[in-house]
Amino acid sequence: MGFVRKTSAGSFRACWRDPAGKQKSKSFRTKREANAYLTEVEGSLNRGTYVNPHAGRTRFGDFAQQWLATRTVEARTTERTVSMLRAQILPKWADWPLGKVDFMSVQEWVTALSRQLAPTTVAKCYQLLSMILRTAVQARLIATNPAEGVRLPRDRSRDVKPVTISRNDFFGKLLPAVPPRHRAIVCAAAGAGLRWGECAGLTWSSVNLDQAVLRVVQVAEETHGGILLRPYPKSRAGVRSVPLPDFLVSTLRQLRTEAGDPDPRALVFRDRVGRPLRRSNFRRRVWLPSLVRAGLLGQVVNTGPHRYRAAWPDREGVEWSAECTTEREAVAYVAAKAVGGMRFHDLRHAYATWLVTDGVPINLVQRVMGHEQASTTLDRYTHTPDDYAARVLAAFDSSAASLLPQDAETSAESVLDEDEEGL
Repeated sequence: MGFVRKTSAGSFRACWRDPAGKQKSKSFRTKREANAYLTEVEGSLNRGTYVNPHAGRTRFGDFAQQWLATRTVEARTTERTVSMLRAQILPKWADWPLGKVDFMSVQEWVTALSRQLAPTTVAKCYQLLSMILRTAVQARLIATNPAEGVRLPRDRSRDVKPVTISRNDFFGKLLPAVPPRHRAIVCAAAGAGLRWGECAGLTWSSVNLDQAVLRVVQVAEETHGGILLRPYPKSRAGVRSVPLPDFLVSTLRQLRTEAGDPDPRALVFRDRVGRPLRRSNFRRRVWLPSLVRAGLLGQVVNTGPHRYRAAWPDREGVEWSAECTTEREAVAYVAAKAVGGMRFHDLRHAYATWLVTDGVPINLVQRVMGHEQASTTLDRYTHTPDDYAARVLAAFDSSAASLLPQDAETSAESVLDEDEEGL
């Protein structure tokens, strides 16, 4: 049991022993305050929620480094975390004692960040700060997480309709605009719903063209030190078998023939020297120019002999243009300057949308997409097709036609005649 004693200075000291048996104390101006605090401490000791009142003196920066050293995550995740800590979190909180971090200070910090950064970036910074403070609660350094309940800026980008592509536009516009040696990886995203890392990490041993199926078991992960081949996908559900449509089978078969019967351990999609593809290089050199050539990003118009007009929108939607002497130069100009356009990952979105639109049960779509929950498939990867109104009406028309009487007018007239005879 604890006790309260009066000090020579006239204050009152609450004394108790912590769970480790060490003597602890804290001074108060009045005996009533000391007794109230001691009652609170003894209650927390009985409930198992005791927090050392002096533990909050630990500086946030020191605890963040300790927290970082105890994490077991992927290399790329660690890189992102360290970068966010260095750029946004430690400049503000490094010298703050954990016990001094309060709700209003966190809210003010989040509000200030929202004036400089995108809402998604602000949310990630906040989540990291909250995660560290939550760990401090678990370590019994602070009693509660002061970041709980903080309001984040609204992410209005979620209100914008996602960029989707129809099958007609994919086969008729985009695919012909992609350089032949890169069409296979584009087909893999649109025909099997693979993520970029799953495409870049795919080996020939995981592809069975005779049975038209591929197995996702390995992914490529880009880090500052290079590309790592991780022998497991994003989640447990990510390990999956995906059936291959005919167009993807023929494209992969042609790619394997051109590769000269490659080693089963070799990557299916690789650069000219056999290394894994870099996403940033592919986007800049292949993907964006292909969108421009397909008419899906900006515009390139031939205005005369050796004259091409390149036009593109900026972030505010303002149209810009430039005159070029070759089509290739104009395409490169638009690809470098234009904002927006479809992402490579949007092909995965299109794949799921095509399947759902064609009536494939959502649990099967979930399985080939590699999602843990069907709600993820529904919320994130299925979008309303442009012809949704016609599809809805067609569904009602076809079902209603079979339920209506064969001769509705005759039946109605007969009923009226019978009613009149009875009058």
